[in-house]
Amino acid sequence: MITRPRSPSGAAGGSRAEGEADLGAVSASRARPPTTSITATSTTAAPTTASTASITTGSTAAAAVSAARTGAPSASPPSAGQVSVAGSAAAGHEAEPPDLDRVLRDPTEPTLHFQPVVDLQRGVIAGYEALARFESHPGVSPDRIFAAAVHHGVAAELEARVLAAALAARDRMPERCFLAVNVLPHLLGEPPVAQVWQDADLRRIVLELNETVDLDDTAELAAITSELRDRGAFIAMDDVGSGYAGLRQIARVRPDFVKLDRSLVVNIDDDQVKIALTELVGGFASRLNGWVIAEGVERADELAMLVALGVPLGQGFLLGRPRPDWQQLDAGVARRLRQLSERTNRAASIESLMERATVSIGDSGHCAMSTDCPSCPMRAPAGPPDTAHGRGDEQNPRATIIVSNRCRPVALHVSAGGGELRRMPTTLFARPEEPVTEVARRAMTRSRANRFDPVIIVTEMGRPLGLVRMESLMLRLAELST
Repeated sequence: MITRPRSPSGAAGGSRAEGEADLGAVSASRARPPTTSITATSTTAAPTTASTASITTGSTAAAAVSAARTGAPSASPPSAGQVSVAGSAAAGHEAEPPDLDRVLRDPTEPTLHFQPVVDLQRGVIAGYEALARFESHPGVSPDRIFAAAVHHGVAAELEARVLAAALAARDRMPERCFLAVNVLPHLLGEPPVAQVWQDADLRRIVLELNETVDLDDTAELAAITSELRDRGAFIAMDDVGSGYAGLRQIARVRPDFVKLDRSLVVNIDDDQVKIALTELVGGFASRLNGWVIAEGVERADELAMLVALGVPLGQGFLLGRPRPDWQQLDAGVARRLRQLSERTNRAASIESLMERATVSIGDSGHCAMSTDCPSCPMRAPAGPPDTAHGRGDEQNPRATIIVSNRCRPVALHVSAGGGELRRMPTTLFARPEEPVTEVARRAMTRSRANRFDPVIIVTEMGRPLGLVRMESLMLRLAELST
């Protein structure tokens, strides 16, 4: 079963876990943070029955763009300038190339549509993916326009427009949600794109990096993603499972989100190999504190299997089609998700074992005091200390979670007895609703030196809520086994 330690957005509506933006519950696309180049349509943006249009040139980048937007692995591209459109050969004609001059002359191009990314365990919307649409070319797939832009050397200008539009849309988005946008990694440092994000507040933005791009050729990517994270962005790895280098690239980028390619999702309910691969990717991402998003969910049986596997987030026509407004999740779909989740997670949630802890900014400077933070001890008025957390109380020893200036846990101070505090790293995050048994399984996969360190409970946005000590977890496991 897959578990996600934290998530980058908060789902709108619901209980505490549902009402807070959680990076941990997370579990966004051409407009979200896990990649560098902004692309318009994703796998879920077009039905499986529709013919797929793509422009292929002598450039592997163009092939990668097309593959990212159609959800199919990129094939060896034909000679430069050759355009291939699914179905056009049968029709006996070649599609007209898009008019890029016309697109770039119009400051309103492209517009954005938004497809929901759904928390599969709670049945709420956790975020949206921004998908580009070109009103000047209503009959042309956005994939073809982006691929043509790559071929003609104007992709950075187009990507910059999409990213700027996504940032503007983020400010109108429902609270406690994230917005994902696709970007090509090698374009993140290009002047038109860099000018958009270098002085921007990137909170609640997920940048999706496409797996088909050879990250070894992007020497500055590590430094750029570090700067993006410092500005509040989350990084996602797109189309994982469609190429041979997926796990290697995940290990290098350490993404906050891992997006399963649709090829792994389609008919997963009837394919043991796909189930095993999904568990493999999910377990690997979980160890890196990343969240899995399954894209292209179109059938009820696929959805049921993904919930049973513990996949945190999902996206697809079954959950919501791209629209120009911020749509709500269908009430029937939400009810079905909650029923599936309750049936799957019979064990008690880890939240039942959570104890509150003091939160400290430590040596990280001044707290950003983000409006999407949950109730925080650092905001509480000064007063006498809570006797329940007194330094000498053996039943509830004092604990402090040290956070960065973005309120993400980086270390712990816990009582070692006699009032002495011991500093230790944070080695495992968990969402409040995760089953006790699953958290215990992940805890036991840690290194021997850290195996019995406390587990940090976080919201979907990665904000700390409290901690669970391993002795409490072991006692609950003993109770569940009787």
